[in-house]
Amino acid sequence: MKLYKLIFFLPLFVLSSCDLDREPFGVSNFWNSEADVWLGLNAAYEPFYNEEGFGRGHFWTGPASDDMVINRNKNDDDQLTKFIATSNASGGQFSNWQLMYRTIRRANDVMANTPNVTMSDKSRDLIMGEANFLCAYTYFYLAKRYGGLPFYDWQKPLEINKPRETKTETYIRIEAYLKEAIARFEAQGAWTRDKDALGRPNLGAAYGLLAKVYAHWGKYAEAKAAAEKVINSGKYSLNKANNNGYANLFSLAGEKHDEVLFNLVNKGVRNQGTVTSVILLSGTLSGGTGWYYFAPTKSLYNAFAEGDLRREVTMVGAGDTIHYLGKETVLTSEMINDMTTGYMCTKYGAAYNELTAWDWETGADVPLLRYSDVLLIHAEAEIFLAGGGPTNRTKGVAAAASSFNEVHVRAFGGNLSKAIAAPTFDDLVKERRCELAYEDERHYDLVRWGIAKEVYAAETTATDPRGPRNFDPVKNAHFPIPQKEIENTDYLLVNNPKPGYSTFE
Repeated sequence: MKLYKLIFFLPLFVLSSCDLDREPFGVSNFWNSEADVWLGLNAAYEPFYNEEGFGRGHFWTGPASDDMVINRNKNDDDQLTKFIATSNASGGQFSNWQLMYRTIRRANDVMANTPNVTMSDKSRDLIMGEANFLCAYTYFYLAKRYGGLPFYDWQKPLEINKPRETKTETYIRIEAYLKEAIARFEAQGAWTRDKDALGRPNLGAAYGLLAKVYAHWGKYAEAKAAAEKVINSGKYSLNKANNNGYANLFSLAGEKHDEVLFNLVNKGVRNQGTVTSVILLSGTLSGGTGWYYFAPTKSLYNAFAEGDLRREVTMVGAGDTIHYLGKETVLTSEMINDMTTGYMCTKYGAAYNELTAWDWETGADVPLLRYSDVLLIHAEAEIFLAGGGPTNRTKGVAAAASSFNEVHVRAFGGNLSKAIAAPTFDDLVKERRCELAYEDERHYDLVRWGIAKEVYAAETTATDPRGPRNFDPVKNAHFPIPQKEIENTDYLLVNNPKPGYSTFE
């Protein structure tokens, strides 16, 4: 069943501490049939579609991570991106924390009730695999931001107010969720999903996410092995349509390509899709439809090499040709004068190409995990295992070439002369920045590699209006937990930096 059809019917009950839905295992007299279970699983996705979920919530720390600035007055969130002390007591990241734990609670409800409902083995494995994947994905999303986390366990439903686990314990739990998801998906050979389940995670998504978890954990042998499960399956490929597959992937025609391992599938209807395109769009250009919350930096623009086709998909500035509302137009600075950097994000806005009049939501899908990311994780693992990395940035590693160049050469329309025979760590840093812009990776890559301090200090007001930022590798390794959540637990939760919570110990 399509994800967006059934995600808004379960009533919400709110409880303090992580904003978990109230009542053990959801609504009484609900979990009686397979249809009920699918409905409950769909409800676990609903927070992702919320404005503060993957509408704009993941972008609030995105300006720190994805080469953007907050383009409107959002003080708490802006302080986070500048690494200035804040209680994180309001704003987008505060709401985003709540929504992610809502997904976690609902996925746990599914895991608690599915074994008690009559259904086929196939349905049970797919549902349980998906619920475990959702927990893994959501906890990993939070762990990148906050380090060690409090965990909810459906087998102990009354234990709501719990302390944080260490960062190592957190990653062990995420690994366990993914291994369970993999076992369930493998039992059904679920490398792909049925057409009516487009966007839902599959076996490639589970192995791909596991590879990323291991890379963030510094376990590169394991990351390489997990990535190779995806690569060697032969089930996934990069979109290479019309010698510009990147543009095709971020269009209505190509957004459901098998390059996308996990996807938010949207309808162009309020509350049945994220509002990502609207949030990034200039209000001046769109006649008031766009919310212009974020603007990409000149630094990101400069990162794209001459001929890299991804740049014009990712961002535009004055002088670029845009195709909106059925016609091509040369962009002027006046058309995007509400973009404080002089550039506008366009990566999620291609659906506007198909409209004949401005509308408030485009209906574009939002990819949450892509095959290209897995390929670059594989290249990274090869580089690190061969002795490359932040302390040896120019060491070329031929073993990384195949996976690296599959992504890199596509960016130049398949021009094989652009291939790099032995990619270095410096090549990898640039490639992930350009390939995965606005996809919640950049800051967390810099932090885990230990180079955030130098990268942020090197910026100037010419490349980023914030100028050089003072990143403390200890204090700023993770963002502060929202103050209200700490108060809700009667201060059982504590903030970073604290040994074990913000580092692997």
